[in-house]
Amino acid sequence: MDFQAYNKILICKDDIENVVVGGVTVGYEFKIKYPSYRGVFLSCIEDLRFKMDGEPIDPKDIYFYLNGKQFLLDELPECFKEYWFVREKATIRVMKSGGIAPGAHSLNVFMKHRVPYTGYFGQYLVLDSDMTDTLTAK
Repeated sequence: MDFQAYNKILICKDDIENVVVGGVTVGYEFKIKYPSYRGVFLSCIEDLRFKMDGEPIDPKDIYFYLNGKQFLLDELPECFKEYWFVREKATIRVMKSGGIAPGAHSLNVFMKHRVPYTGYFGQYLVLDSDMTDTLTAK
């Protein structure tokens, strides 16, 4: 079984917020943190998936914001110079016309990630972090 102690910090307790552009609600966003006691380069994230209220979110609708930059999930494997400091929150923006309804929502985050400092003889420790929590949308 993978090490699971840090999964509890994967989903931040911040509220879900609708994103409004020019008076039109174009989506919503929430925050996550890297589930470890050390930071990592974004290229170490091998898989990142989300479900809201049990429904998978299409990766094409997701933007990953960190360090003042925006990334598509498909771009993360190439981000070998972009560091996710352990105390920094990443913002996940989901493009969805009309946003999300106010109230409680169940969020699931699944992350498969390499631990870069464990690379002995070409083998790296790869962990699965899987967390579900209830967040409130404003």
